Amino acid sequence: MSTEVRTTCPYCGVGCGVIVTPESNGQVKVRGDNAHPANLGRLCSKGAALGETIDLEGRLLAPEVDGIQTDWDHALDAVSQRFRAVIEQHGPDAVAFYVSGQLLTEDYYVANKLMKGCIGSANIDTNSRLCM
Repeated sequence: MSTEVRTTCPYCGVGCGVIVTPESNGQVKVRGDNAHPANLGRLCSKGAALGETIDLEGRLLAPEVDGIQTDWDHALDAVSQRFRAVIEQHGPDAVAFYVSGQLLTEDYYVANKLMKGCIGSANIDTNSRLCM
């Protein structure tokens, strides 16, 4: 018998409740959670198709730098070095952050502080604007 898991849809900032049921064939069944106050069991087209997106095909399962698998410390160092090089050469407005609508308020605060206070640019937006 499959175990149902109550969780949150990862797409927009609404945070709809979904019930996820792993099936024996490796697929995942997803339906809206009738008891969730944000969506009362209803799902948009993205949420309704969520089960179709859950597989490992084509996904990166470990960090890579220039197409070569590496560890997280090396990968994060490479990202920060490349950000620094772009900013030094072209200025802070040469970079931007496009962050998730599922971030918590505290996470948005940190991302904004990093972009605006540390990097020195206002180039930050969320997929909430596009999605909503």
